[in-house]
Amino acid sequence: MLFLKTENIGRFGKKAAAFDLLHQTVNAYNQDIGITSIFNPIDVYTNLEIDPEIATSTVNDVVFYLQTLKAPIQRNQGDAVVKQGATIFNQINCASCHKSELKTGYSPIKALSNKTFAPYTDLLLHDMGSGLDDGYTEGSAKTYEWRTPPLWGIGLSEDAQGGNYFLMHDGRANSIESAILMHGGEANNSKTGYQNLSQSDREALLKFIKSL
Repeated sequence: MLFLKTENIGRFGKKAAAFDLLHQTVNAYNQDIGITSIFNPIDVYTNLEIDPEIATSTVNDVVFYLQTLKAPIQRNQGDAVVKQGATIFNQINCASCHKSELKTGYSPIKALSNKTFAPYTDLLLHDMGSGLDDGYTEGSAKTYEWRTPPLWGIGLSEDAQGGNYFLMHDGRANSIESAILMHGGEANNSKTGYQNLSQSDREALLKFIKSL
């Protein structure tokens, strides 16, 4: 069973090329570390089909682990400046792509079934402009299209990365503000809205984002 020729709507990966966590996990094993599975037995080095190098049960265990990871909880939700930043986030239309609320469909895992959650993404591809067009693509995504990354946990990522931010699809942005200013294409109006904010409003917006 190969995933290579599927034409499902993707939600995972920088280019939304994977349609579920099994697909994403199999791709990571195969493309990132060169391990074949029953789902994708093609060796990335020789392009030949070889025997699976990892048990299907192990792949399924990893998928279950990823599915059931606890979502990060927003910090400082009652802080007045954080609340102000949330209002500004909506006013300059960041929420048109970084949606604050999504709902899961049915899942055989009861804890995941029909749950409302706050990932701050729409999990869709968007034109991000020429500045983020690096000539790379997957599937049918254009070189300038990128999936909206979830913002939940972004305020914790600095501590998880040695005290530094490495944002955007290739880690080129070293701060949340620099990431905002790299937005183009469909997000250009929101970037302009940010640039037109007062310094105090910018700080409030950044504090809100860091609280996620």
